[in-house]
Amino acid sequence: MHEAQQTAQDGEESQAANNPSGAAKQRADGYGGGGLGAEPRVSVEQRFARNDGVAIGVQIVQEIHRLRGDLLPADWITQRLATYERPEHEQEELHGILVRDHVLVLHAEEHTGRYTAALNALHRLVGTRIRQVRREPGDVFSIEGLRESNTGWILDLRDDGDKLPSGIGPALTEDAPSLRHSGSYLVVLADTDAWERAAKGTTVLAHALQAPAPQTVLRAHLEKTVPSVAADRWLAESQITEGIEDLLPADVVEWSHIIRETEALEKETGQTFGELVEHVVAAAEEDWRTRLMKWHTEHHDSTHRNYLLAAAVLDGAPVETVYAAADTLAKALGEDPAPHPGQQGLGVIALTDAIDADLTDEDTVAFWRPRFAEAVVDYFWADRPHLIKSFTRWTAEQTNNKDLPEDVTSELVGRVTGWALEYMRRKRTTKLLREIAGQWAEALPEQARDLLIAAVLDPETSRRARDAYRTWAQRSDADVPPHLKTALAHACARLAEVYPSTMLRRLTELAAHTESEEVYSAVGEALNVLWDQPRQQQAIQDRLAEWASGTHEGRRAAAHHAFVHLAARTTPDGRPVLLATDAGGSHHAWHAARWRGLLDNTTEHLQAPLQKALTIWMDAATAHPDLRETVLVTLQHAIYQPHTDAVYAADRYLALSHLLYSWAPVQSQHLPTAPEQLRDELILALRRADPAAPMPESHAPVD
Repeated sequence: MHEAQQTAQDGEESQAANNPSGAAKQRADGYGGGGLGAEPRVSVEQRFARNDGVAIGVQIVQEIHRLRGDLLPADWITQRLATYERPEHEQEELHGILVRDHVLVLHAEEHTGRYTAALNALHRLVGTRIRQVRREPGDVFSIEGLRESNTGWILDLRDDGDKLPSGIGPALTEDAPSLRHSGSYLVVLADTDAWERAAKGTTVLAHALQAPAPQTVLRAHLEKTVPSVAADRWLAESQITEGIEDLLPADVVEWSHIIRETEALEKETGQTFGELVEHVVAAAEEDWRTRLMKWHTEHHDSTHRNYLLAAAVLDGAPVETVYAAADTLAKALGEDPAPHPGQQGLGVIALTDAIDADLTDEDTVAFWRPRFAEAVVDYFWADRPHLIKSFTRWTAEQTNNKDLPEDVTSELVGRVTGWALEYMRRKRTTKLLREIAGQWAEALPEQARDLLIAAVLDPETSRRARDAYRTWAQRSDADVPPHLKTALAHACARLAEVYPSTMLRRLTELAAHTESEEVYSAVGEALNVLWDQPRQQQAIQDRLAEWASGTHEGRRAAAHHAFVHLAARTTPDGRPVLLATDAGGSHHAWHAARWRGLLDNTTEHLQAPLQKALTIWMDAATAHPDLRETVLVTLQHAIYQPHTDAVYAADRYLALSHLLYSWAPVQSQHLPTAPEQLRDELILALRRADPAAPMPESHAPVD
């Protein structure tokens, strides 16, 4: 058997933690839908997976399930293939390669639709039984590891760039019979240059995918996405056809999203079709910035500018909320806005007119131009970079604005997430990501976590985000505040479902470079997630043993937090998970050592979780006779290891005694209960094991 192994460097996360991330290559290969649906208001749309209104949290769940190798949802496959347009002869060629060899390598330049082409080819053969191969940096890949029968597999190497394993072509050829035997098929997605270097004479497996005609792509995404949009009138406009000429499919799909958004304006505004076409071109070719620069040049009054920015951020909010928010924005940016009691100053009608917007019948501010609100925010970031921190703090505060309707608040969080990712794509920097995550980590910790996760799941930001997280994890609390590190630890916990080894390294670094109990606790909770992956259990045991025995106080604390969290977890029938997964007691010494570390280093923060863990273990020993000896011996050895401990361990003994008597207090008015008897049995065993205790008479030395 040949194995193809990806070259791993210290920055392996940078190369492949977004490995199977064709997922989020949606923008590139047409993933997801777009547009406003039935919503008539043009709003800034999340761009992490164009989503037809699907919340960021839901998208994260979908992406994680896909990247960890779950069956792709049938409805998602159907939606994805609805807009698939390729020449019949090409589809037949791909089908023929798969039928003959059970392996197909699709290679092309970026954003040409490889993922959808793979889905279509596999769908013809196995229906919806399609999975993505789960990979991590440095993972060894072998076809023989794809054991399910009648299954289509996608091995996504697009983000590996030129780092394809040497000899992957011959390895695929030699191992293909195992796929034929199981009735399964594999499609490998790769960059053309990388594949040609690694093919080693196996080009018969491959097909160079060409980009389809832009007009074909636009028509498919307008007419075959629900609700459908008539494509003919748009394709009859030279501004549209010239705009999409020579564009890759991903960019054409972006035009289709903008057209769909603009279609929603026609009935609402009565604008002419020519005006709508101009809006589409302005949004698609980023011409709004030119118009905004002209507007800002003509409007020096910051009252107008703040009202414009507040209206863009709070898109869809009641106009009175926007009016009040403009004042708080001015203060956040360091201004001292003049009070306007009574009728002093401009009212909402005049201000809305000044920013070239309209008031709707629902008393909200509407720009009636696609992507315009997004362009306003983007212009501000580019024009006033020194105010980004103040602005993001104000934006975070708006998510707690009680005057905002709940749907607007929810959309605001999603829009800010989308803005942050788009800023990363364009500027190739994580500056804004850190500012927003840092602000949210205090007031909106769950949203901060989701933002950090989304940045890794989006392929266009993933590598840069992962590099940044490694840097943040290795910095001191003075450089990266604990609340941001805590949010990062929680993000690692979620991402561990997909990239367990990479996230274990991140958690190690977080524990090694913090003095914060909050961060230690978050690291421990994250390790619980990793423990649920059997392949990671030995790695976690080794890492915790290393941390606990080292001299670094932060790592020791992280080890204790992690173990106490793991020790408190139970199976449905009340057995400690650590014991339930320890068939044969092979990890007895590790358990005893970790309990010893806890008893030697009990802090105020650990006291409550330690008592909880001890209670769970003793309850399990009481309820399950088969665990009785295991629990008692483990705790006894945590105090005194046979043959190695030669002195009385007063602090450890007293710490455990206190926990035991808290679990089973002395009750003098009745016969001893089962817990009391078990408590006394353990206490007696500890006294007998005490190296300083007098020997039994039968073992006393004879004069």
